[in-house]
Formats: sequence, structure tokens, C-alpha cells
Amino acid sequence: MYKCLNCGNTEKFLGYAEEKGSVLIYKNDFDPSSEPYTWVYMVSEKNWDSNLTVNKCFVCNSKNIIKI
Repeated sequence: MYKCLNCGNTEKFLGYAEEKGSVLIYKNDFDPSSEPYTWVYMVSEKNWDSNLTVNKCFVCNSKNIIKI
């Protein structure tokens, strides 16, 4: 969880996420309201790596963010 030290926001931030690992990829036939070419994937937890960087607060654009 993160917190903006300028406005106190703890809900929404802008950043960058990168994930890689083994997945099962398939067409999304479960949701009839979705686009006809929507694809989803299921993560294999045995072989997964991720990286998350929080850049700034969504509310006030401050970069004064701490991890709580």
C-alpha cells in the first residue's frame, strides 16, 4: 500500500507494472458483453515474476509517495 504525503491519497496512483512468467492464454468466451476478440490469461504461480513502480499520485500528481 502507498500514501501520498502531499494530499493523503492511499487509493489510486500512476506507475508502471511489468509481469512475466508462464500463462495459459485463451479467448474470453465467458463474458458475452466483452469485445469479440478479447483475450485473457491465467497465471501459473510456479513461474511468475513481477515488478511495480509507483511514479506519482493520481489525485495531485505529487511524486512525494511512501510505501506503508
